[in-house]
Order: sequence, then structure tokens, then C-alpha cells
Amino acid sequence: MRRKNGFTLIELLVVIAIIATLVAILLPAVQQAREAARRSTCKNNLKQLGIALHNYHDVYTMFPSRIGGTWISGPADQSNITNWGRLSGNAALLPYIEQAALYDQIMGSLTIGATTYPANGPSPWVGAYTPWQAKIPSLLCPSQPEHFEATNTNGRNSYVFCSGDSVTVAASSVQPRGVFGKWAKIGMRDILDGTSNTIMMGERSFPLSNNDVGGVLYANTTYTIPTQCSTNFNTSTKQYTIPGGGVVRTLSGLRWADGGAGYGSFNTILPPNSPSCIGTTNNHDDQDGFYSAGSKHKGGVQVVMGDGAVRFISENINTGNQAAAGNNLSGQSPYGVWGALGTRNGGEVVGEF
Repeated sequence: MRRKNGFTLIELLVVIAIIATLVAILLPAVQQAREAARRSTCKNNLKQLGIALHNYHDVYTMFPSRIGGTWISGPADQSNITNWGRLSGNAALLPYIEQAALYDQIMGSLTIGATTYPANGPSPWVGAYTPWQAKIPSLLCPSQPEHFEATNTNGRNSYVFCSGDSVTVAASSVQPRGVFGKWAKIGMRDILDGTSNTIMMGERSFPLSNNDVGGVLYANTTYTIPTQCSTNFNTSTKQYTIPGGGVVRTLSGLRWADGGAGYGSFNTILPPNSPSCIGTTNNHDDQDGFYSAGSKHKGGVQVVMGDGAVRFISENINTGNQAAAGNNLSGQSPYGVWGALGTRNGGEVVGEF
């Protein structure tokens, strides 16, 4: 009898099993390769921001403020006529990251309804202002999933400015321990610790739910010691333990044009991928507190240093004395290597990191 060509059922099952095994082996490698590519793009974005900062400094002999812009003093109904002194340093960098047209649009005037906004545009939370809604690719890390607040139309940003190792980030009367502060005018001459030892910008994670590590805990207490913040966070679930009367706000990454600390800053106190906390339950989003760097890269974050180099910082980096108060600091940082990298003139000697 003549035998028909073809696979037996057993042979087919063996082939399927082999293919499934190969997919199981190769899929993690493919995912790792994709993340490596995304991380490389993210690194390049930070590199370009570092170059932009240097180009800005070449023109103005100082770096942009983390938060600055124009201000108005008048009736409450005029509160949105100027940008309320909340304009992020990102806006100042636009001409240096190939966004000159957007910069010119912001610096022009615009009529919305019956109101004509002067130069620099309205406050960064005015949703009707088209420039604030711009999606700027070089400000977004491709490893970062979409922001939890999908209905908010403001443009996002993955990269924020380093304010140093202090919780005091909101006062305009206090010079920042880092390079970037409120209405600050810091130049290369002020980075006494060396540009290769001083962080300029880094990543902050978007919140992916209303209670995960990307959010900021507002509570009924004054937070000045790192452990006060970290004890309100479950490291296993990556969720906040919200104290009575507290609330978690999903600020991080929500407005690229807003220089308020909740949107555009991080400090080098709690290690990367830690929670963020401020000691109030009111609605203000530019207050002193702990704003932690964070990313979706496994094990740490990327930062750009004062010399333009991009470095990966492990979440296990030495953070010194986490029981030390983070206000009224002077001299060397109490927060180890991580704190030292945030200061511009702390006088620390930084080793390998």
C-alpha cells in the first residue's frame, strides 16, 4: 500500500512545542533589545538637553531658571493674563532643541475670547493655549507609558531640573543648593563642585494610576526628613499608604511648560524611584518637599551632568543619612553620593557612582 506524505499528529505537536520553546526563549531577548533602544533614545534626549543648556549659557552667561517668566498683580479675575511667574526652563530652551517656531509663538501675543495675552503667554495651566498643548518628542522618554491623566491636554515632559539636595525648592529668596531654582540666576562660575560632579536634569516617572510612585503625597504633616516620606509608601506594591486627610496628586510630567516643583523639579534626597511627598493638603503645587527622580528603566534613572555627559544612576546609590533633615542645609550634603551629585557648591569629594 502506498503511504501518503504529511505530518503525523505527534510530529505536528513536537514541532509546535519546539516553536513555543523558541518563542519563550527569544521573546525576553527581543523585549530587552527594544528597551535598550528606547533607553538609548532617552539618553540621546538628555544629551540634547545638556547641549541646549550649554548653548543657552553661551548666549546669556547663565542657565535658565527652573521656574520664572512674567507676573501680574491685580484682581483675581486677571490671574491667567500672564504666566504667573510659573514658566518652566523648558520654554527658554525651545530655540536650542529645534523648537524655535513654538518659542516665537509663545513670545508673541494671543487673543482668547475677549482677552489678549501679552508676551510669554498665559499661565501654564490654561488649557486653551495651544503652545502648552504641544507634544515635544525630545522631552519624552519612549520607555515611559502614557500618563494616568489621559484627559488632560497639556504636553507632557519626562525630564525635569535638579534643585539640589534640599526640600527647600519653592522660595525665590533662597538660592538653590543645585543649579536650578525659583527665579535663580546660576552660571558655570557658581558650580564649584565641578560640572562632571553636578547633575543638571534627570527623569521623573509619570503616574500610571492615582496612587502609584509617580504621584506626589500631600499630607497633614510637615515633611523635612526623608524617612517621614518613605514610611508612607509600600515598596512591594509601589503604592502610597495615605494618612488620614492625605491625598495623592498625579502632577509629575503633566505640564512641560509649568516650572512648579510638582511638575518640573527633582531633588537628590530619597534614592531614584522613591516616593514624593509634601507636607500640606492644600491645592498648591509649587511647594517645598521631596520630589524623587524616577524612570521606567529597570534599576535606576538617567541624568545629564553639568559637563553634558549622560549617566545612569542606580536606585541603590549611596544616600547617606536618611534621618537628616533636608531644610536649612549648608556645606556638604548629608545624603551621601546622591546628595553630593545634586549640590553645586557643597564641597564634597565624589567618588565612583
